Amino acid sequence: MQKIAIKIIDSSEISYKDIAMHLQRFIIEGDYRLSSIIEKLKEKKLIELDVSNEEKMPEFTIVAEEFDNAEIEYKLYKKIDEVWEESELDDLDLDRTPLWLILLFGMVFISYFVVGLIQSSAIYNLYNTKYEIYGLFSAIGAVITAYIPILGSIVAYNSATELWNWSWYNALFIFFFYYLPLFGFIVYILWIILKAYYSDRWYRFWRSEFN
Repeated sequence: MQKIAIKIIDSSEISYKDIAMHLQRFIIEGDYRLSSIIEKLKEKKLIELDVSNEEKMPEFTIVAEEFDNAEIEYKLYKKIDEVWEESELDDLDLDRTPLWLILLFGMVFISYFVVGLIQSSAIYNLYNTKYEIYGLFSAIGAVITAYIPILGSIVAYNSATELWNWSWYNALFIFFFYYLPLFGFIVYILWIILKAYYSDRWYRFWRSEFN
């Protein structure tokens, strides 16, 4: 949880109450009454907000984008040495991408590249031996085939088991294991899309008792 502050400069197109209802969701430790927030808005005072990278908390960047679309003029602040200093949205640490997802994506990318090289070699050998295709054309075709998901793995599996005398389980593991983290990544993306569709259910303060 980190504290930031916002000052609304001009909001002629939207009522103070509508703005206050948006900001209310980000006030946990302070006075979250609408009347108090509206008073600060009218006096153009700094309003302290509690933002978090936790998934169950509302996402401030979405609210900032809504303010921009509504042409609300505002300034953001972050506290440096106990002093509020003006800041840009991009300078605030609001990234919600979990570390495990970054590592997972990196592992999938590296695995895809390395396994692709092995598959290229196996497929190149297949083109040479079984189909008698040689030279640069064969090499380019092998690389293209190798990096086509699923198809490249299947062709390389057949080549390794037939020409390299690999056991079926070794070939299966080498050419298909990286699909497991890829499957996990896809499931996570689907989960994010589902949460975005039902985003209002994750708003902690989207309840009538706070209005």
